[in-house]
Amino acid sequence: MSRLGIQLAPWSSARELLAVGEALRDAVDVVWVQDQMLARNVYVLLAGLAQAGCGVGTNVTYAVGRNPVEMASSAATIAELVAPGREMVLGFGTGGALVNSLFAKRRPVTVAREAIVLMRALWAGEAVELDGFPVLGETLGFRAGAVARLTFPVERPPAVVVAGVGPKIQKVAATVADGMISASNLPTVSLAAFRCGRFAELCGLAAMRAIRPPELPPLRLIYGINLSVSADRAAARAQARRQAALTVSNPALWDDLAAVGLDIECAASVKAAVDDGLGLAGAADRVSAELADALVISGTPEEVVGPLLELRGLAEAEGYTEFYIGAPLGPDPAEAAELLRRDVIGEVWPERVPAAR
Repeated sequence: MSRLGIQLAPWSSARELLAVGEALRDAVDVVWVQDQMLARNVYVLLAGLAQAGCGVGTNVTYAVGRNPVEMASSAATIAELVAPGREMVLGFGTGGALVNSLFAKRRPVTVAREAIVLMRALWAGEAVELDGFPVLGETLGFRAGAVARLTFPVERPPAVVVAGVGPKIQKVAATVADGMISASNLPTVSLAAFRCGRFAELCGLAAMRAIRPPELPPLRLIYGINLSVSADRAAARAQARRQAALTVSNPALWDDLAAVGLDIECAASVKAAVDDGLGLAGAADRVSAELADALVISGTPEEVVGPLLELRGLAEAEGYTEFYIGAPLGPDPAEAAELLRRDVIGEVWPERVPAAR
């Protein structure tokens, strides 16, 4: 049976997010929570979800502006709360637009690689010489000659999966992590990439498999399907445009948008709205329906099932064996959770019907 997760964005209250996780606890394997530095704290939320019986994961966290020694301790502590048969997964990346607005990134891919290697060594119980992590050390001010070692044994080390596009971060996933997350709101792994016939060319999976060290197990391949569902079709589609605006307003992704045939002029207009101080709502108003639909599935439960089935089939054909239903879920997360459990999950993942209903 395919593993399935749900991704929560930390824009609602902690109590609301925990309620959504609990409502879907028996329908999904992992409740993923986005790490947005100025929103609700991802590790606090994961601890609450784990205590409520959910498998949990960060989707995704990052070491920019963070201390990976403390991150390793936080993740290992949460792993102790996760019930038998569930898991704690550390989804890792280089940080998005919010991180870029707060910190000057220096060699973010190297930071990600060093952080993953450091955390895994700590989980293994090693006495880690911090001089071996020079980029992290320069950023965080590690003391010369310092050695770090966790004071407790980690019986269930978290899995580490990497998110991102481009050969550099994908090399990190292939060589030091357990797997790769691909989210459908990123152009090179979107529905648009599949439909234009360029997914295999643009996704980077073949190169990742080619450089995977033979002593490591096969890559876990996790495909996230960004979704906005509601009984109110207009509200669902408006929320999808907000989610798409976060992607298309980033000029670093415009070449990828063009590569899959999406409208760069529209993307430039969205960015101009952000630059002009119109906020996310103003930017979302400039996202065309075509652009939004290429990156985020949206509508009523009846409308979203078909595209979800299409994306599941296309992703499985490329070797993805795990899935999650991604942000924003819908204009009302509680309503979205109920609709997913009642009307959607069983239609797209029929093998999960006993759990979903």
